[in-house]
Amino acid sequence: MVQVPVSTYYYLLPEIIVALTGVGLLVADLIWPAHDEATGHTGTWPAYLAIFGLLAAAVSVVPIVGVTKTLFNGIIEIDQLSAFFQLLFIGIGVIVILMSVEAVPKFTRWTAEFYALIAWTILGSMLLASAAELFTIFLSLQLTSLPLIVLVGYAKRDPRSGDAALKYLLLVLVSTAVLLYGMSLIYGSLGTSTLSEIGVKLATQKHIEPVIVLGLVLLLSGFAFKITAAPFHYWVPDAYEGAPTPVTAFMSVGSKFAGFALALRVITAAERVPLDWRLIFGVMAALSMTLGNLGAIRQTNIKRMLAYSGIAQAGYLLVGVAAFSPQGISSLLFYMMAYACANLAAFAVVIIVANATGSEQIKSYSGLSKRNPLLALALMTALLSLAGLPLMAGFMAKFFVFVSAAQVGLFWVVAIGVINSVISVYYYLQVVLVMYVGEGPAEPLRIDRHAATALAVCLAGVLALGIMPDTAMVAATHAAAALFGR
Repeated sequence: MVQVPVSTYYYLLPEIIVALTGVGLLVADLIWPAHDEATGHTGTWPAYLAIFGLLAAAVSVVPIVGVTKTLFNGIIEIDQLSAFFQLLFIGIGVIVILMSVEAVPKFTRWTAEFYALIAWTILGSMLLASAAELFTIFLSLQLTSLPLIVLVGYAKRDPRSGDAALKYLLLVLVSTAVLLYGMSLIYGSLGTSTLSEIGVKLATQKHIEPVIVLGLVLLLSGFAFKITAAPFHYWVPDAYEGAPTPVTAFMSVGSKFAGFALALRVITAAERVPLDWRLIFGVMAALSMTLGNLGAIRQTNIKRMLAYSGIAQAGYLLVGVAAFSPQGISSLLFYMMAYACANLAAFAVVIIVANATGSEQIKSYSGLSKRNPLLALALMTALLSLAGLPLMAGFMAKFFVFVSAAQVGLFWVVAIGVINSVISVYYYLQVVLVMYVGEGPAEPLRIDRHAATALAVCLAGVLALGIMPDTAMVAATHAAAALFGR
C-alpha cells in the first residue's frame, strides 16, 4: 500500500475544503431542508454555507503562496501559478453565489444541490490549475464539466435550459473525444504522461514525429472548446442564452479560465515542438476577436450579446498566449482579473433586471437610468471596461496584452485587436444609449442586498485595476514567473 505523507494533504487542503463544502451542503440539506414545502419558502443558508466553505479554502491557500512543490511523482504542481488560479476561481465562486441568492429559488427549490455543484465545478477548476499529468488533467476536466452540464439544465421549467444542456453535453463529448485521442497519441509515442517528462523527451529528440505533433494539436483543440476560442465557439451563444443566468455568469469566466490554466502548462511542455505556436495562437486570437465582435453587433438579447463578447474577450486573452513570454503571460493573468470583475458586474445587473422584468432583451433596459440610476451607472461602468476605455480595468488589461504582443513582433495581431476594440465600443454603447435615452416603466427597480454586495465588489475591482494596476500586475508577474521557472 502506498503511503502518502501527511504534509501532502496540507498542500491539498484548499481542494479538500471545497470538496467537503459540496458534501456538507448535501448532508445539511437532508437534515435541515432549505425548502419548506408547507410555506414554499426557500432559505438562504445554503448560499452562506457555500460562501463560508470557499472563504475557508481561500484562507488555506494563503500559507502555500510562494511554495513550489511537486506531489505524487509529478502529477500535481504546487506553485505561484496554481495558487493564483485557486484564489481567482474561489473569488469567482463567491461572487456568483452572492448574485444567485435571490435568483436561484426562482427556477428551482434544490438550492443546496445547486451550490454543491458550483463548489465541485470550482474544485475541478482548481485541480486543473495544478494538474501536470495527462490522466489527472482528463479527470479534473471531467470534474469541471459534468457538474456544469447539470447546472446548465437546472431550470427544468425553461425548455431553453434543457436545449442548452444538451448542446453543452454534445460539446463536452466531442471535446473529450478529441482530447483523449490527442493524449493517447502523446502517451503512446513518448511512453510518459507527466508534462515535465514529456517536455524533457521532446527537448532531447532530434526529429519530432508527426504523430506527436498531431497529438498536441488535438490536445490544444480540446482546450480551445473550453476557452470558447474560434473556430470552436459555435456552441457558446445558445448555451449561454439557455442556461440559468447565474450559471452563464459562472461559465463566462470560471470555465473559460480553467481552460486557460491548463493550456498554459501544456504549452510549456509543447513549446519545443517545431510548430509556429505564435502564428497558430495569433490566428486564433484574431479570429476570436473578429467573429465575436461582429456576432455581438446584431444581438437583441443581452445574454447572447455577452456570449459573443465573451468569444471576443477570449481572443484578447489569446493575444497574451500568442506572445508566450513572461510579459505575455503576466498580462494574460492581469486580463483575467479585469475581465472577471467587469463581466461578473455586467451579469449581476442582468440578473437583477431579469428578476424584476422577466426579460433578457436589451430593450427591457430602456429607461433604466430613471428606474435605478446606480444600477444603470454600474452596467455602464462594466460595459465601458469590457470595451477597454481609459480609467477602467479593461483599458489597462488590453494595453498590457497588446504591448506584450508588440514586444515579440506580433504587430498584425495588435492591429487587429485595436480595430476590434473600436468595433466593440459600438455595441456596448448601444446598451448604454438604451438605458439613458430610452423610455421605460416609471416604477423604481429594487436591488437585493446580496446582488448589491457582489456588484459593489466587482465595480471596486474594475476601478482599482484601472487606476492602480501595479499590485495586481506584480501578483500576475510572480505567477507567470513560476511557469517559466519550471
